[in-house]
Amino acid sequence: MKQLSLLIIILIAQTGFAQNVDFDLIKYNGLDFLSSRLEITKTLGSPNKEYAPNYDCGFLSIDEQGIPFITLDFKKIKFTGTDKQNYLIEEVIFENDNSINLSYGEFVMNCETDSADLIKIFGDKTAERLTDNFTGGIVIFHAKNDDGIRLQLRNGKLIRWQYYSPC
Repeated sequence: MKQLSLLIIILIAQTGFAQNVDFDLIKYNGLDFLSSRLEITKTLGSPNKEYAPNYDCGFLSIDEQGIPFITLDFKKIKFTGTDKQNYLIEEVIFENDNSINLSYGEFVMNCETDSADLIKIFGDKTAERLTDNFTGGIVIFHAKNDDGIRLQLRNGKLIRWQYYSPC
């Protein structure tokens, strides 16, 4: 019985550190990860560009969902979705711009966010993939879906955050 209890405690502890992304914790300028076009334009104004992204595959493709998607492009941040299903934060470009902040619960990500900060935010499992001067990208998956986020770093600093969807 002691061994079973110990095993359960170890499994609970490990899953607590095997961090996944929670879309409900993501906010940009007060906007939720999923927001309506009205909420987005009321907060950010009119987009610089509006276009159909035409992805070949993935959750934001017309082939996968059977409906056309629209991207609202505000230069450093893009929202993609439909007026019926809302828009998700698809991309945030942080590089060389400390005015752009993305919230994840109590944490704030910006161009000053480094590998150590991301480990605090997303847990110890992230440390296996990040080093101090890491350059490249990592994907952190959602706990219940196949999608997630892709973080791109250069010299250990966050330069881009993207929604990730498998093909």
